Amino acid sequence: HLGNRSIRNYTLEIIKQMNQDQWTPDIVLGFVRGGLVPAISISHWYDIPMVAINKDKEFDDRLDYDNVLVIDDINDSGSTLYNFNDTVRPRLRNVKYAAVINNEASKFDVDYFGYSYNKTEEPNWIVFPWETWWVDQR
Repeated sequence: HLGNRSIRNYTLEIIKQMNQDQWTPDIVLGFVRGGLVPAISISHWYDIPMVAINKDKEFDDRLDYDNVLVIDDINDSGSTLYNFNDTVRPRLRNVKYAAVINNEASKFDVDYFGYSYNKTEEPNWIVFPWETWWVDQR
């Protein structure tokens, strides 16, 4: 189980990596549901727009931005980011990818991540705070 403090720290790590790269997004695209929390945080940090995207629906790519950051909560198998990259990236300008948690065994390589581990070696199931926040309330 990850806590809110971990998510904040991992999101700040992504921002730190982008700053070290001297790359700043003009817009953040966050995958519904898990990618929205880090997308909103990064959007506030840089004071830039944020758009929610859904892996199962057509994406309106009429965005006129130079630097596009696509983020999700986890790069597990890589299929969500891989599919988005294949279908949408050619129609956008400069796209970079981030994940709060990166599985090194994923078939997709992200540009930025907050925490990285190899799920093959550590087969842990990651539970994010927004997935279980209500458990103690019932």
